[in-house]
Amino acid sequence: MSRAARILLAEEHGAVARPLIAHLKSRGHTVRWVRTVREIRAELPELNPDVLVLAVALDTDGLELFQAIRFTPQCPPGGVVVLIEPGDTFSRDRALQLGAVAVLSKPVDEGELARVVEELIAFL
Repeated sequence: MSRAARILLAEEHGAVARPLIAHLKSRGHTVRWVRTVREIRAELPELNPDVLVLAVALDTDGLELFQAIRFTPQCPPGGVVVLIEPGDTFSRDRALQLGAVAVLSKPVDEGELARVVEELIAFL
């Protein structure tokens, strides 16, 4: 494994978030879980994450937040991994156009997310 990452996980559903958090923490990463766009905005400068794992479906459109931060110092250096609902090709395409480093469909495979995060932080 590469170095430990600081990860901000933005996902409103505990059933999705909890297994991801447990797996990432078991690999030595620090994970902070938020459920709303307001919480993301508060945690980005506080945690200064290496990677943001961002669900499209939050209390508001997660991709709008991504668009707002993508060229700011608050955008994590490792990038933004976007989580979408299965078959949501519109959000997948939009996330990639915005510069997402990866787009994963729910239910998210914990090992796949860990591999993506570790590849992203390998050269930070």
